[in-house]
Amino acid sequence: MKRPLILLFAVTLAGVSVSSAAPRLWGDTITEFAVDLHQAIRSVNTEENIIFSPLGATLILGMIKLGARGATSQQIKEVLKLQGNQESEEFSELQKLVSVISEENKEFAFNLANALYLQEGFHVKEQYLHSNRDFFKSEIKLVNFQDLKASAKIISAWVERQTNGKIKHMFSSGDFEPLSKLVLVNAVYFRGEWKHKFSPDATHPQDFKVKKGNVTKIPMMHLQTATNIDIFSENDLEYQVLELPYKGDKISLVLALPAENVEIEALEKTLTKPVLREWKTKMTQETVEISLPRFKIEQKVDLKHALLNLKVTNLFDQNCDLSGITGDI
Repeated sequence: MKRPLILLFAVTLAGVSVSSAAPRLWGDTITEFAVDLHQAIRSVNTEENIIFSPLGATLILGMIKLGARGATSQQIKEVLKLQGNQESEEFSELQKLVSVISEENKEFAFNLANALYLQEGFHVKEQYLHSNRDFFKSEIKLVNFQDLKASAKIISAWVERQTNGKIKHMFSSGDFEPLSKLVLVNAVYFRGEWKHKFSPDATHPQDFKVKKGNVTKIPMMHLQTATNIDIFSENDLEYQVLELPYKGDKISLVLALPAENVEIEALEKTLTKPVLREWKTKMTQETVEISLPRFKIEQKVDLKHALLNLKVTNLFDQNCDLSGITGDI
């Protein structure tokens, strides 16, 4: 019987020819934020699967940070582990990382897009718009939030285009109100082929153990190949980690499989940046037989409660200072 898995979508940046270690440093920073955010989301969604983009969340908070001031700015800086005192210091290396992973590749498609949707006639400081274009390549677009249905349709259509049709109807009229002035949107799209492909002929229905010992029958893919794998132990908790690279070797799917007597929640609690770094450095290549469930996950995550757990509080109360965006806030 197969057991639950933890899946991590990893941008390894292997073989990237950008000079300096800055992109790798920022990769470590985003990994640390990813772990923190995962734990915060898990504390709210205790029973559900979790899927989110730590890079996307970083970019959205970065876009807000450009217009935040005072304690509001400081809270975002601390949760993102930003270094430096000026925007050029805080975001220049993230800018390089975004450029690196957005480079056109023949082996896979990776689209990273940001946009600011402004209420028509709403005044936003030019420096804020300039910084968003400069650091995050953000598109600046105008809508009329007085027409909630049309605004939702316009922004959802942009998301659908950026994700090659995979995410449709992202927003509804209930997500906005006539007083809405600015909506920040981030879209990440990836499509790649496995370096070592699973054969459809080797996919068969099998029992799969889900939470609380329940068993369901799902399509299980099978493959024998040489790839990075190792066994790890944390506080008498044993598990395996396997890396499945996509074609091009720059992006991988990393799987963590707990031992038979280990609950998936216990493994989740051990995740830290040093632990994830250890996975990468200690795995060695072996020939293994892989059985992997074929699956599809869709989820909407409300990050408000997760960010509150991470002590980003001013964004959501009367102390919010976004005076770097407009003098009207």
